[in-house]
Amino acid sequence: MIWATLVLILISGYVAAKFFSLTNKRGRLKFLGLTVASGIFTIMQFSVLLDHLMTDPSVTAAAEFIVEWGHVTSLAFVLSSLAIFIRESKPVFAQFPMIYTAFPLLIILSYLLVQDTYAIKTWLLVIYQGGAITIALLMYSVYTYRRTEYALILGGVIVFLISYILFWSISEIQDSYQWVWKLLVGLAMVISILGYEQTEKEVVTNTA
Repeated sequence: MIWATLVLILISGYVAAKFFSLTNKRGRLKFLGLTVASGIFTIMQFSVLLDHLMTDPSVTAAAEFIVEWGHVTSLAFVLSSLAIFIRESKPVFAQFPMIYTAFPLLIILSYLLVQDTYAIKTWLLVIYQGGAITIALLMYSVYTYRRTEYALILGGVIVFLISYILFWSISEIQDSYQWVWKLLVGLAMVISILGYEQTEKEVVTNTA
């Protein structure tokens, strides 16, 4: 299982660097949230790796804290980025105010209210993850119908969906077979970033 965590660290670090490059070179605010989310995810997996390598209870407690709050924070930034993508896909006259794209970050505050209730916390994570995947699936399905270059991103979202279903429906995958969901998430991240790079190249070509 350690090898799967290490692979996921390398993949998420690579994806974070790629998103940072897209944010920096294109000046695209919509990639900023994905950059932050993938960076946080990398830190989460690194803390998990340290927990596996060390037997100190304080390290375990710190890793659990980082994973829990990193999970919520990264989901909030992903949802915020998706809101920006949706806003930019609309004509200028139909775009909602940019401030609205920050509303998903309130998820972090809402999680504070239930942090001591395990069952509610779990359900919230299921809802947050499912919501992010559903929004991305619907959005990129429409985009792909209009322009085929979005198909790769849609493929990444579908792999995320498969990982989500397996993780929450088969308890063994959360424990004994964690490598399954980790490899699927890693694959989904690689497919997605390749798709984003491809679509950005198309945007540059069409605007040149």
